[in-house]
Amino acid sequence: MKRKEEAAKDRCCSSLESIHLDLKLTRLPAKFLMKTHQKKLLCRVESLVLLGTAIKREDDQKDKLDPIPFDLEVEILTRLPAKSLMKFQCVSKMWSFIIRSQRFVDSYYALSSTRSRFTVTFSNGVFAEDDARRLFIFSSSYEEEKSSSLVAKLDITIPVVTMDYRSKCPSIHGFVSCCNGPQFIVCNPSTRQVITLPIKGPRASLGYDPVGEQFKVLNLVSSPDMYLGFLVHEVITLGGGGEESRNQVTTAPYYPVTKGLYINGSIYHGAWAPRLRMDPVIVCFDVRYESLSFIKAPRVVVVRERESILIDYKGKLASIAINPYAPFQIFDLWILEDVNKHDWSKQTFELPFSLVNMTSPGTNKAGEIIFAPKTLPPTGQPFFIFYYNVETKDLRRVSLHGIADDKEFWRRYGLRHNMCVSISPEHVESLILKDPGKKQGRERLGEGVLPYYFP
Repeated sequence: MKRKEEAAKDRCCSSLESIHLDLKLTRLPAKFLMKTHQKKLLCRVESLVLLGTAIKREDDQKDKLDPIPFDLEVEILTRLPAKSLMKFQCVSKMWSFIIRSQRFVDSYYALSSTRSRFTVTFSNGVFAEDDARRLFIFSSSYEEEKSSSLVAKLDITIPVVTMDYRSKCPSIHGFVSCCNGPQFIVCNPSTRQVITLPIKGPRASLGYDPVGEQFKVLNLVSSPDMYLGFLVHEVITLGGGGEESRNQVTTAPYYPVTKGLYINGSIYHGAWAPRLRMDPVIVCFDVRYESLSFIKAPRVVVVRERESILIDYKGKLASIAINPYAPFQIFDLWILEDVNKHDWSKQTFELPFSLVNMTSPGTNKAGEIIFAPKTLPPTGQPFFIFYYNVETKDLRRVSLHGIADDKEFWRRYGLRHNMCVSISPEHVESLILKDPGKKQGRERLGEGVLPYYFP
């Protein structure tokens, strides 16, 4: 039996050895083909393999890409909001160096000055408790030529600061300032830096020297009621290096009746000199040379004293004079044409309809005269500002959204009705940092710098 099995095995092996294997690609029968779900699985595997290869190739290409040119990197940064740039300083040492460089600061300011916007400032009232007092600074979106609405956002909330009745908070070279009792507040809403300076008198105004690139504060120290035969002013200088200096300037006595208005290197305010309510003048302070001069003015320019309206009209000092006993529909525009010759021009305009509880903070870049409310509208009511074109005689209305227009904001900060509002046109974003201390490049809390709240 065993012999038969071994013989059969030998025949099988010899037959296999004699077979010639010719391997060719042949189509398998249908029963041996892959099913649909197997094909899908295979496609997924192939896709993953191809994707991994593509990612690897892309990574290899990225390593070979050239970095962004330095000039293009700087150009991109100049297009970003100032608040974002303050945060981007932490991205790298290179970005911090670029953003803090004087060349970048100047370029950013030049670009921002081509776009028109304004600030809206108000406080929660002088009757609030000291710890509960707040100063709110909003900035509007960029104005378009035919826009019917603008959106404002809260830039900064400054604690323990309030606005007096009819106070002004002008925006000068990117900085907003106001008086707060024996202190003068200087704030940059873009960088959120707040500086407080002690002052000796209730009247103080911020100015800027475009040649020396210095901010200066003019503070009236003595009072004309003291009958000294002269007035003493203190000029506080915030230099580029951060150091603070104080100089005294004396002048002939006068009786100031309006807040200061800064225009192209000079601070103007209405006054009586030398006789009270007899001789109307405009006091002009040259910020660079720290000198004061007197300009004769029409009586109607300062006769309303605190209610008088002084504006910057196309780079010139101007006054909007209205009849206090008639509706605000007809007004005279007095323009100081020649400072040295004390030459004034007058134009009379009539609005399409009368305005109620309105004043004029100035003009926009298009030369339109802005009329804005003196007080904050009650909660739930719209905030309207008006633009008047002196050439076409058109008056357009623009609604401003986001200015404390919800009840929760009023309740949280204890806002009341009839609170004064200060609007400053042509606000410019600035990256300048000022420190009244001796150290440079740092913002110190205390010793002249107030804490602030992020909105």
